[in-house]
Amino acid sequence: MIWLVVTGKPGTGEILTEQIKACDRDSSVLSYDAGSFRIGDLRKYTELAACFIFLDSCSDDLKSIYYTAGLLSAAGIPIVTDSEEISALDLKDNIILCKEAKDAGNLIKAEEIIPLAKKRTARTDLLDRGIPFTPDCFAHSIEKNRLEIFNEFIEAGMDVNSRDEYGTPMLNIACRNDNFDFVEMLLNLGADLNAVSDDRGYTAVMDAVWRGNEQIAEYLISRKADLNTINKEGQSNLVLAVGADRPELCRLLAENGADPDIKDMMGMSAYGYANLFKKEAIIGILKPYHKE
Repeated sequence: MIWLVVTGKPGTGEILTEQIKACDRDSSVLSYDAGSFRIGDLRKYTELAACFIFLDSCSDDLKSIYYTAGLLSAAGIPIVTDSEEISALDLKDNIILCKEAKDAGNLIKAEEIIPLAKKRTARTDLLDRGIPFTPDCFAHSIEKNRLEIFNEFIEAGMDVNSRDEYGTPMLNIACRNDNFDFVEMLLNLGADLNAVSDDRGYTAVMDAVWRGNEQIAEYLISRKADLNTINKEGQSNLVLAVGADRPELCRLLAENGADPDIKDMMGMSAYGYANLFKKEAIIGILKPYHKE
């Protein structure tokens, strides 16, 4: 990350640089004298993690410094300063007062400046690639198995429980694309295991069953997925598995609590369908769990 230091007293820049390096070992620090600094010296100031403006007893014209503070604050860059005049400016919530340069390190940690800077940098990197920071673009990275882009979205602060334009949760999208790695990552990042898609009314495990993906279905079951949800057509997980003639999925579901007697909109249950279509293997699997 890149940090900007603008100071008006000898030695202050060195102290601030030392404090920053202690928090961010691989950082780059741009240090300027307050009397000569102009914001035009920076080509891409939006990449800054934060700006430190320590004027002390500097008596130079402060107009350019105020302009710098306003421009950076508008771009969401935190301004850390010992100047009460700057901290009193009406610049959103991005101005942080710090009276002593030696306290900068503790303030960086307390204010979570580094995590927020990483989010901004990741969003900038995405935009530089021509990728807007939107749930649809996040979904596309999952669909196309683009792990690097996926990770940038996560670092940029994308909500793993966001949905695409059709109301499909990201976890469902991973299941529909048979991508076990993304399923695992999304759940470990806090994705809602039982979120229901707006299009079909499917949970993630329903999508895995519909796809016939035993690996993903088994993993979701191990994470305690609800196996008795009903989709928009009134179908349960077991009804889907019976309809697709998938005996092993039927076994997996039944052994883990899926009810074979839940009826759909036609008044038929998974066990009923198995008998209607004479699916002997599935009948044998479901019969011990049949209660009617």
